[in-house]
Amino acid sequence: MRVQFKLVLLIVAVSISSVPSASAQNESTAPVQIRATYAAPLSRYYAPYAIQAAAAYIPKNEIDATLGPSGQPALDGADVGRAVAYVTDGDATVAPLATKYLRAWQYQFGSEGYLTCFESDPECLAAIDRDRWTLRIGGGPAFQVWARTRYPAKNGAACSEVSIAFRGTTAAFADWIGNFDVVTGGFTDDHYRQLRRNVDAIIKKVTMLDCYRRARRPPQIVSVGHSLGGGLAQFAGLANHPRRPRIAKVFAFDPSPVTGAAYVDKRVLADNARGLEIDRVYQSGEVLQRLRGWAQRLPRSPVLPCVRDVSFDLINSNNAIRLHSMAGLAGELVKVSARYQYEVPEPHRGCPGTRYRAPETDDDVGEPDQERGSGPIAARSQPLIASASPGGTWFNSGEAQYPGSEMPVAQLAGARAMNANARIAQVRRIAAAHSGRLREAHASR
Repeated sequence: MRVQFKLVLLIVAVSISSVPSASAQNESTAPVQIRATYAAPLSRYYAPYAIQAAAAYIPKNEIDATLGPSGQPALDGADVGRAVAYVTDGDATVAPLATKYLRAWQYQFGSEGYLTCFESDPECLAAIDRDRWTLRIGGGPAFQVWARTRYPAKNGAACSEVSIAFRGTTAAFADWIGNFDVVTGGFTDDHYRQLRRNVDAIIKKVTMLDCYRRARRPPQIVSVGHSLGGGLAQFAGLANHPRRPRIAKVFAFDPSPVTGAAYVDKRVLADNARGLEIDRVYQSGEVLQRLRGWAQRLPRSPVLPCVRDVSFDLINSNNAIRLHSMAGLAGELVKVSARYQYEVPEPHRGCPGTRYRAPETDDDVGEPDQERGSGPIAARSQPLIASASPGGTWFNSGEAQYPGSEMPVAQLAGARAMNANARIAQVRRIAAAHSGRLREAHASR
């Protein structure tokens, strides 16, 4: 199964940068002892989003080939088949279940490459001047949009949920610039800057989807991503305009601790954080786990979305990079789900005002009452860490975190002291040194 090599260089970035990302934490700084629950029963809940996060690595031309002649979503399940094939790698024990979990979803549209302004959005074009002084790096945030309608698929079906799934790190140099945002973000037009000016245009197109417009009530929008894509998914949830349809929940798998939240207007950030749910789901021991722990010790800010950390121990490997594989995690989630009924994380009373509603079932007929006629909800003060591993019954959870909106002035000044070209060269040297490992990781399955 293919291993997606992600963000390992970010660990090196920490050592060469004087700029830590600010993080928002809870008012209480003491670790909270929480009764552990097993994560395995939640596997059916997370499985379709994990498959989408893995499928985001499929090249756009390949997934677009599943669309109809006029760009309409596939009715024959070709999009689902392509996504499932990427995750299961022909494993006959996994493919049927993965297909069942995803078959009520349809791929709608996507993007990859540098994003000046998505579909020439007028508001983006009006706002682009603030980024014109930055260095264009050639690549940008890649994403796929999926909509949950019904199975069997039919023309004119309404959707109850729309997912924006962001791709994580590939071997592309632009992706590594995005990973090094703590070093390069001040002078490059990286993934986070591009997404800042385009997130509203992307959501605007979501609201123009046929299935969205046919719905009796507005479908909820969620964002999904793995590694760098997990950081972008969190950023999208914080950056879109609060007076428009907003992202209700983020599913971030093995996520980067870098979210680019410093690029978001403080009022927009605060408005979006209230009621936003973020599930950070990861394989225990994967390469970014320790880095996220490092981020927990950084300065706090008042941004407090509802965050839950969910840890699975499903992949059998001692290699932290292999443990970071999204296709591997998605496949193992599907496998373990065969033993369980559909179950959602329990709501937590410490997280009021959530705008997310978990599907009551994973029944793939959709929601008939949506047709027009034809969490964790973790507390700010009590993040839950769940484990699929047998063993202990108590976990020291640590404290809820979230990359914040401000960077200390002294640290920011120190970061800018390093010459921009020198920092770019430094990133290139590090990336080149790891290029062999990148090729090996992408070639292996």
